[in-house]
Amino acid sequence: MDGWNIAAFVLYVLLVPAAFIEFMMSALGFGMATDGCHDAACDASYHEEAAIITVGVGLAVVLVATGAIMLYGLTRGKIVIIWPFVAAAAMVGVFVLGTAVLH
Repeated sequence: MDGWNIAAFVLYVLLVPAAFIEFMMSALGFGMATDGCHDAACDASYHEEAAIITVGVGLAVVLVATGAIMLYGLTRGKIVIIWPFVAAAAMVGVFVLGTAVLH
């Protein structure tokens, strides 16, 4: 049981740089997605900041909630290997949500 939990926390630690990369790529991508618009009818730049904030806050919530759930499960003697995978799926969901806010 201890080996699975150690692996789970290693995977959780790897989620932090993955979240950073996702945030940076979304910020760059969302910024470039609105560069093609030059007239007022096509201007979507006002959604860019909201989309970036959505992704940033969403990733922070996913990481904090996953860490709290994993620590709670560990204190109760549970195997927590599934939670990093749930968090990775939630991170994809956060990116999709940010894309929906952008458009």
